[in-house]
Amino acid sequence: MVTVSVTAKFHNPSLSRRKEWQHASRLYRDTKQFCIDGWENDDFGKSVTTASIDNDLYSAIQNQAIREAKSDHNKDGEVRYRESQPFAVNNQNWEIDTTENGTVVVGFPCVSQWWYTPIEVYDDIADPVDRLVEGDAKKTRLQVYRRGNDWFCTFNIEYDADTSGETPIGVDIGERHILAVTACGEDESMLVAGGEAKFVRRKYRSLRNSLSEAGALRARNRVGDKEQRRIKDLNHKLSRRLITFAEQFENPVIRIEDLEGIRENSSWSGVHSWHFHQLQQFITYKAEHSGIRVEKVDAYHTSQRCSACGSMGTRDGDHFWCSECGRGRHADLNASENIAQREGEPCTA
Repeated sequence: MVTVSVTAKFHNPSLSRRKEWQHASRLYRDTKQFCIDGWENDDFGKSVTTASIDNDLYSAIQNQAIREAKSDHNKDGEVRYRESQPFAVNNQNWEIDTTENGTVVVGFPCVSQWWYTPIEVYDDIADPVDRLVEGDAKKTRLQVYRRGNDWFCTFNIEYDADTSGETPIGVDIGERHILAVTACGEDESMLVAGGEAKFVRRKYRSLRNSLSEAGALRARNRVGDKEQRRIKDLNHKLSRRLITFAEQFENPVIRIEDLEGIRENSSWSGVHSWHFHQLQQFITYKAEHSGIRVEKVDAYHTSQRCSACGSMGTRDGDHFWCSECGRGRHADLNASENIAQREGEPCTA
């Protein structure tokens, strides 16, 4: 199963529909807040229906707002919607089609009526959108939102794909080399040293410790925010570099380690605190937008097994050696090749 995340800009929507969409965004926020407040004050139970919602949104949108509010209410902490919310409708209550001249239009209910509006289909999403229009794919819920003066919609497209002819790209994330990547069967690989990430973490850890000792807690929190921004920027660059590497091959599929239980026996104390999860999210998100499938695979013994013969080998720092077949290879690239060879479960952002 291939899942492609689509974000498309609406093409020149009229003033009247833009005003209605903005109104719908506010009503959507108010509907969610109404539910949250009602549950917090015990005004009604979780079985609340659209009959309790007093606004002009189509019932399909009201139902989606109730579902999202329930999900948010189950999380820890106070829920307060302070901005207009992207309004959403489930997969059964919106449509996508083409006009006689081939323009792709998206139709959905709102307040006064259904709106059918052209979207701009860029090259990276043209194929999955064509599959969806032709009925060869499935769609998920639709979200509509505003950015600046423009309006966008976003949804996922899911379809079965022929996996023959794919190029598996194995990705190992680690301390010494933050990315070790191998294109299986292509004799191509990529290694990215982890020195920058380690430097950022050491620098800001030292600053936090110094500020804590001085009792400057507010300054300490600001340091933490700066570290998060530095790491986030680094992860964006790393994920983009990986996607660029993968795009040079025919039908690439990126395979990454399942983070559950990753490196349980690692001696690296930062293995659970470093932003592995964020990096994987960025990789998955950018891959989806490039039409590249991502899978999560079992990481068990990827660092210990020989990627050539499957026997248990010996790792000494960056070097891996197999006593059975005599193969020597960079240890992290050996792990990434093992990852590339394993079939996994579909992964979406």
